Amino acid sequence: MSSQLQLNILPPVFRDENYFEFAPKTKRKKVAKCIPISEYDSTSTKPELTLIPTISIHPKSITYYNQIVWQPHKPVRRESDKENQSEFRTHKHLLSSSRTAEGNVSAIAKRKIKKAIDYLLLLTSDKLVTSVSTGRRFNFKIAFITLTLPSQQIHDDNVIKRTCLNSFLLELQKYYGVKNYVWRAEKQKNGSIHFHVIVDKFINWNELRNRWNRIVNKLGYVDRYREKMKEFYKDGFVLRNDLIKNWSEVKQKRAYKANLETGYNNPNSTDIHSIKKIRNLTHYFIKYLTKNETPPILPSPNPEDYIKQKGRIWGSSKNLQNIKGARISVDWELEAEIKSISESKNVKVYSSDYFSVISVNFSRLAGFGASRIFTAFCEYLNKEFGYNYQFSI
Repeated sequence: MSSQLQLNILPPVFRDENYFEFAPKTKRKKVAKCIPISEYDSTSTKPELTLIPTISIHPKSITYYNQIVWQPHKPVRRESDKENQSEFRTHKHLLSSSRTAEGNVSAIAKRKIKKAIDYLLLLTSDKLVTSVSTGRRFNFKIAFITLTLPSQQIHDDNVIKRTCLNSFLLELQKYYGVKNYVWRAEKQKNGSIHFHVIVDKFINWNELRNRWNRIVNKLGYVDRYREKMKEFYKDGFVLRNDLIKNWSEVKQKRAYKANLETGYNNPNSTDIHSIKKIRNLTHYFIKYLTKNETPPILPSPNPEDYIKQKGRIWGSSKNLQNIKGARISVDWELEAEIKSISESKNVKVYSSDYFSVISVNFSRLAGFGASRIFTAFCEYLNKEFGYNYQFSI
């Protein structure tokens, strides 16, 4: 890890204050060579490759890279090339229902999940809420929800996501005003799918459970749970020794009495925690949302049915998808700000031949004197998310 910015770009030649011109790369030289503006022929019909030094700003990082621009236009692929590639063309909608993730999160997916969580935490402010059960008021920021199926899964993963998870997320937006969320699907050891969801609103645990149980019972999961429990406890309370390690006898009896009162119609299929005391929330959520699964052990005669998870394994609210960040073309003034940040203590810099990444919380940019970078990101947040960061330089 280096403390110096090592991006391999040459000093630019200005066309105007914010524009740079570079000649195309050659086979002999790895770094683009600058050409004088006077030698650049804007009327030429032959496409020329232009590299523009650019930064992309996010809540916890700044990426420094060369943006590729073709002048006057990008080269058009020859018809012969198109014909040769046509037989390999694949339509995305044909893959939407047959995808198998096997529970593993790719490196690209991890970066996207981390970015979505970074923005979710930034866009979510602390709130003072009142507990329905105790009447106590407390500070709240993020809720971490776990959703499970009350009985053994018998439907395809895509059916569960489309019928249950989708309906649940839509209702959270409609009835609780949830704007930002990130979810992850996983397989339990018994082969059934379950979900982790991060949301930006406080939701009472009892309301959450009632809503989820009603939704999953569209596919009969609560009904099957009720029939199974009635049969299992038909002669009264039965201690489950296989669960005694994590579920004591006292807790089992308490759950048994609660189930009797509700007629086994309100299974404990949800869990919700208010996250407020963990210092590094991003690391905490990444741990849960990007961990790889262990293959489930199924008693089913056909275990292949649910070993490989089908469909998307994670998703987010629309505003947290494919976030590009605030992009600025680099001039001399911006170069000085970037250098000041990269040389600061406790700032990590990763450099490669093609880009550099500075790991820094954008709220600290003011202390580094990076006013233009800070202001540009605040303007981006306001434009893209309608969010006004309450801080002045």
